[in-house]
Parts: sequence; C-alpha cells; structure tokens
Amino acid sequence: MRAAKRQILDLGARIAFVGLLATAIACNRIDYSPQDVRASLPDGIVEPGLTERAEAGDTDAQHRLASIWLNAEGGMRNGAIAFEWFTRAAEAGHALSQSALGRMLANGVGVAGPDYPASHRWLGLAIEQGDASAYFNLGKNYELGLGVEADPAKAVELFRTAANAGLLNAEYSLGRAYETGAGVDVDITEAVAWYQAAAVQGFAIAQYTLGEMYRSGTKVPRNPAEAVTWYRLAAEQGYAPAEAQLGYVYAAGDGVPVRYEDAAKWSRAAAEQGDPDGCNNLAVLFLKGLGVGQDYDQALSWYRKAANLGHAGAQNMLGSVYLTGQGAPQDLAEAQRWWGVAAEQDYAPAQYNLGGMFSRRLANGMTRDEALGWLERAALQGHQRAAFEFAQLRAQPIPDDSPEDSDAAALDSNEGREAGANS
Repeated sequence: MRAAKRQILDLGARIAFVGLLATAIACNRIDYSPQDVRASLPDGIVEPGLTERAEAGDTDAQHRLASIWLNAEGGMRNGAIAFEWFTRAAEAGHALSQSALGRMLANGVGVAGPDYPASHRWLGLAIEQGDASAYFNLGKNYELGLGVEADPAKAVELFRTAANAGLLNAEYSLGRAYETGAGVDVDITEAVAWYQAAAVQGFAIAQYTLGEMYRSGTKVPRNPAEAVTWYRLAAEQGYAPAEAQLGYVYAAGDGVPVRYEDAAKWSRAAAEQGDPDGCNNLAVLFLKGLGVGQDYDQALSWYRKAANLGHAGAQNMLGSVYLTGQGAPQDLAEAQRWWGVAAEQDYAPAQYNLGGMFSRRLANGMTRDEALGWLERAALQGHQRAAFEFAQLRAQPIPDDSPEDSDAAALDSNEGREAGANS
C-alpha cells in the first residue's frame, strides 16, 4: 500500500494547512468581509518579521501569513485577507497557495461565492508542480460534485495519489472510501490500514474513527481497550467527539475501569467545545452526582444545550422533564414538542413516548393513525413496549369519552446509561 509513497518538499506544511482549512470550513467560523490586507494581528500570533517578509514578496511568508489569518482565534479570523495573501503567493507560482486558493474558491471561502472554473484552474496549476494537497482538493471536488459531475471513482484515484505521497487527509479519505464503498468495493481491511496510516501520524479524525470501529465491533472484532487507546490519542489533541466518547467509556467502564472523575473531566472538555454528546454526558453525571456534585439545575442546563445541538437522547429527556414537571414546570406541549423533534431523528424511545401520549390522552392535535405510526416505527427498531402498545392500540381503538390513566412513569426517559454519548 505504501510502496509508492514519495517524499514531497514541505509536506508537513501541506498537511497542516489542509487540515486547518478543512477545520475552518467545517466550523463555518470565517469572517468573509473584505479588509485591508495590511491589517494587524495581535502580538504573539505572527512571528517577528513575517508580515514584512510577506510584503517584500517572500511567497513562503505570504502562504504562512494567509494560513494564520484563515485560522486566527478570538474573532480575528478573516478569510478575505487570507485569500488575498494566498493569491499573491499563488500568482508567483507557490504551489501550496495555488492549492489553497482552489479549495477556498470551491467552497466560497473568503470570496462572495464559489467559483468552480477558477478553483479547477488553480488546482491544475498546483498539480502540474506535483503538489499532493492539490490532488486531494481536486478529489474533494469530484467527491462532492463541486463544479464537476460527482465521480467517486475519480475522487478515489486522486485521493490515492495524495495518500501515496503521505498526505494525512487523503489517507483518511481513502480509508473512508474503502469503508463505505464510495468509488471502490468495500474492503474493511484496506480501510483500517489507511485509517491507521493517518492515525499513527497523529491525524485525530482517523484516531477517533478507529476508536469507534473497535468499540462498536460491527466491522472489526470488538476491542474496547484498543478503542480507548485511539480515543485518548485524539482527545489529547482536543478533538471534541473523542473527548466525549472517552468520557462515556470512563463512566461505563468499557475498556477502562470506571472512573467518574475522568468521565466528568473529558465530558466537560467536549461540552465546552459545544459537542452534543459531551453536553449530554455531563448532564447525566450532574443528574446522578457521578464525578461531580449532584446538581439538577446544571443537569437541566446541559440537557438543554445538548438538545439544542440536536442530541436525540437529550431531547427525549427534556420531553420527560416537561411531562413530569420534575426539574421544570410541567408543560405537556413542550414535552410533545421535544419528543417530536427526537422522534423525527428516528430515536425509538421518543417515538414510543410520542405515541404513548396519545394512548394516555396527553397529546394535542395527534391522530390515532399518527400515534400508531410512531409506535410502529419504534417497534421496528426493537422497542418492545412500543410493539406491545402498538398491538393494543390497533386492536382496540380508544373511545373518545373514556379518559386513560396518564401515568407518566410508564413512558421512556431512556436514562439507563451512565453517560449519554450517542454510541
């Protein structure tokens, strides 16, 4: 697999830039408003003399300065200024900057909108110089259909060229292609090999992916200890999904001894980055007083944050809170709303709860057929109580004038896990 790997000048810089660019685009935290390219960053972010070298025409300095502007913290990030510095370097023949411009133009970063012809032109110029990141970026265009007809097989061909040159993003993407069968036949052995190639060089997403594979055991033999090893490597780099899962495994004792203090530590680290699983984990720990002092207000706050971030388990729990009035004023409409949001994500406990509201005469504006539909969807996922209630409701329609017992405890809050990572 790696026999064709070749050394490319300044490969480390390419890897670092492509990773940072992908993160910036994924997070959508770039300020696109045009500003004077001579604007100053705070002291300490730019090494002494870098701006002066860039303004004097040093293309490596221009590329470095553009990368800093693209990824600056504290509200200083500015894609338009980054685009200008990349353009200066690219026009002088700097291959990495040409590749960077190609990716930014494809994604509309730092400019008014995507410009696919210009993206392909800059990537072509970088490829003519043998730039590995340009092969990868062009592969992303073919993978996503950016300015070209989507062609997974072509994307894989380009990823492979970049991966054989040692580009970590490309190694990860090639592994993903083999895992999912996008452009190649599914080959889990090959997928794991490419994930590991990136992971052993510190690529956090690949490390996390291996952790998920070894913990789930659906595609490789389950190995919780191996999963923890990979989660930890990614978490120690600040990768929030890995921090959340590490928090979960410490609470569950899956691959490590149960240590609630570590569960709280890693869950909080993920939650403070806005990771929904981390927020939900922390909510469960506050609710039960595990590794932290029991605090219902904190639990509800973190459940709400997780729910607003789309965590179905937290949404389901908020529905239970509003149904019972334990932790918040009782509000059946809010209970139904949150269960509905989680149910639409195909979360079986919420589907059961939503259907159960009709059976218990708690639902507002729900028909019997809608209730049966939610119960059936939950039952098809193996929810036994939903299957039982579905059969009862279908066999014996509820008379309009016969109120049911509204025993909220019969509904499903799905609290059973020590921490609620979506695993």
